[in-house]
Amino acid sequence: MNDLSLAPSLSYASSSSGRPMLARVAESTYWMALYVERAEHIARIIHVNSNVLIDVGDVDPALEQNLWRGVLRALHLDKSPKANQILEDGRDVALNLGQFLTFDPDNSASLLSCLTRARENARSIRETISEEMWEALNTLYWGIRADDAARRFEEAPQDIFQQVMLGSFMFQGLTNQTMPHSQGWLFSQLAKHIERCDITCRIIETKFEILSAAKSELDEPMWNIHWMAVLRSCCSIEEFRRLHPGHIDPARVAGFLILAQHFPRSIAYSVRYAHEAATGIRNSVSPHAIGAAERILARLNAQLENADPNEFVAGSVNAYLRNIVAQIALASEAVHKAYFLH
Repeated sequence: MNDLSLAPSLSYASSSSGRPMLARVAESTYWMALYVERAEHIARIIHVNSNVLIDVGDVDPALEQNLWRGVLRALHLDKSPKANQILEDGRDVALNLGQFLTFDPDNSASLLSCLTRARENARSIRETISEEMWEALNTLYWGIRADDAARRFEEAPQDIFQQVMLGSFMFQGLTNQTMPHSQGWLFSQLAKHIERCDITCRIIETKFEILSAAKSELDEPMWNIHWMAVLRSCCSIEEFRRLHPGHIDPARVAGFLILAQHFPRSIAYSVRYAHEAATGIRNSVSPHAIGAAERILARLNAQLENADPNEFVAGSVNAYLRNIVAQIALASEAVHKAYFLH
């Protein structure tokens, strides 16, 4: 989370309406959108992983451990002592790990931490976002922060995850419908698509590694269930099955999630719209000078537009994804250097 205690900077970027946008406002808008998007993905990853383990019934304990470790890796929590202790203990892993990933204030990737940071950033820019956006985010936050949230989680954890996912959809819809599509909105879109691209890459990478190693232990029905869970983790199962009915092939899953040009949850789609947002921001600030973030995203967009889905057959998926993650990290860093307080 950015430091909200910093005094407003003199640096700014002009909005399309001609009013100056302070760097701290741009930064808070960016982080607000990013943390809402992150919370949605965390909720969905836990939700899907819990459901798939219920669906498959008895599962090899080693595979179950690996699936939960994959969740932690996707969220950059594989080095967390507390999370690893829960896994090693082996008792009520889904419940205990779910509580850690939902409510732990010391876990920077918990739903509570993400929604707290989103709300703090939103509160610092109340005058620039709509009343409807604030109310939606405030409601989402208090749904996790309420005194009875832990009890509700123990009774029906999936309801909490659904609440966060639907709350994110509502917030993003309100952002599109009630916020002027000027520079503030562009920063929110840039953050959303950068975060979506990054976490989608990490979901695919971890699942490919785990499921490829377990292939010999899974019959075809179980294999399909696990790969359907990968697609559900990216909100993509229905569209994929429309395009590719029948047996689920991992290479096709990778090709679809990475390269689908018109599906809003694919990596290619997110990169294209992140590039468009970066271009829009730069045009309002310095129309005659292309920024570093825009250059990085333009190159990555061109790479994805011209990629051949067949290249994933050779087992190069993870290396391909790691390159995308590295480029997204460079673009994110360039945005921070160009527009935010530092």
